[in-house]
Amino acid sequence: MDFLTANSPTSWGIFWLQPLLVMACILIVLGWFGQTWNALESLTGSLVRLVDGLNTLLAQSIKWLALTMVLMVSGLVIMRYVFGISAIKAQESVIYMHAFLFLLAAPAALLTDTHVRVDVFYEKLSIKGRAIINLVGTFFLLMPVCILIFKLGGAYAARAWVIFEGSPESDGIQAVFLLKTAIPVFAMFMMLQGSAMAARAAMVLSGKAMTPSQETGVIV
Repeated sequence: MDFLTANSPTSWGIFWLQPLLVMACILIVLGWFGQTWNALESLTGSLVRLVDGLNTLLAQSIKWLALTMVLMVSGLVIMRYVFGISAIKAQESVIYMHAFLFLLAAPAALLTDTHVRVDVFYEKLSIKGRAIINLVGTFFLLMPVCILIFKLGGAYAARAWVIFEGSPESDGIQAVFLLKTAIPVFAMFMMLQGSAMAARAAMVLSGKAMTPSQETGVIV
């Protein structure tokens, strides 16, 4: 963990050697020269589907936290204002669920293109135009930010693990170290999904289109 969170060229460089990012670069170079490599394209497609499936499964596993939060908050309001009862653990559990839901579902939002975009021209572009935007955005925006979040969030979580940090309330949830761990985990899964998006964009540019289904979040 110390190496991954260190602010050194080697530590930063290791994140750029993710298999799908390397494959994306190779596919782009091959495309420039009008060459194809069927074995690499097949392997890239398989890894993209694996990452997409992993993040889809993760999102499907935690989506029930949304309903649980609604029920929990409703119960807390009734307990507080009807019966005058406070439950610190229950109140803090809402914070945990909120964090896990939004952080761990973010990669699936990126997969299905349901995240917020500020690029007003994206929807008007051709498939290859969108692929170029996704490729450039991944390499110059998404990956650097995710690497930085992983490094800072990883060090932040590591310090919490050293002391097994818990709630400042005596009767609160004594697992703040797990809550903070969600930050580097979020960055890790975002990097995985970002590399899959870059690889998909590279395949589109090389003539091997792969597009995520908006309905199921899987590759078709």
